[in-house]
Amino acid sequence: MATIGAADSFGLPVSTTHVLSSGVAGSMAANRSGLQLATLRNLAMAWILTLPVSILLAAGLYALFSQF
Repeated sequence: MATIGAADSFGLPVSTTHVLSSGVAGSMAANRSGLQLATLRNLAMAWILTLPVSILLAAGLYALFSQF
C-alpha cells in the first residue's frame, strides 16, 4: 500500500499488476490467512518483471512495425 500510495502522490505510473498483486497480499495479511511463500514469490516476480517485459515487448513491436 505504501509504494502505491507514494507512486500516486508523486504522479508516477503504476500498473494494474502492481495494484492487484498488492491488494491480494494486503487482504491476505489483513485476514490473517497467512502469506504463502509461493504467493509472495509470484507477486515479487510480477513487480520485478513488469518493466523489463514491457520494454522488450515495445521494442519488438516497434521493430516489427517500423519495417513497413
